[in-house]
Amino acid sequence: MSRPTTPARDWQAEIYQKHAGWIAGSHIHMAVGDGWADVLARLFDRIAEALTGEPVPVKVAIIDIKEKYGELRAEFLSPAGPETQAAIDRVILLAEMRSECTCDECGREGRLRSTLGQSGWLAVKCDIHAGGYPRRVAKGPPKRRVRDRRGTFEVVYDRASDSFLETPVDAVDSR
Repeated sequence: MSRPTTPARDWQAEIYQKHAGWIAGSHIHMAVGDGWADVLARLFDRIAEALTGEPVPVKVAIIDIKEKYGELRAEFLSPAGPETQAAIDRVILLAEMRSECTCDECGREGRLRSTLGQSGWLAVKCDIHAGGYPRRVAKGPPKRRVRDRRGTFEVVYDRASDSFLETPVDAVDSR
């Protein structure tokens, strides 16, 4: 006897439906694993929050949302003012860094891992889903150097608080 099947939750459609007011154009397919559903839901919520500061409603075009080299890549085009655009850029960076430590299959904490061999496919996997990706590539929290209109910063992501700490590069280099 077969079990009744229930349709899979369409989290992408839920995100688009929730944020239909500010998304311009057609809905592109988000080419990422289901484990990043929460990462993207938070990204869209935070973009909506950033847009509340605009004096007139702004429509944002989604250029691309995908996984590349085991990390989220998100590109948006918006006619927002400079302060709002800076806020959008920061929440995109936050989502990209969260993806670097979130299993793309289940959403648990994970690490960037690689397959063995020359091709060396990369993916973020938790210990449970690491099969086929035995070699850990990333050590420690996600970290980047970011340059914006305020200067150059070393940015370190903290998964527990879903935030990052910025340190001016001058302070990092003088240690």
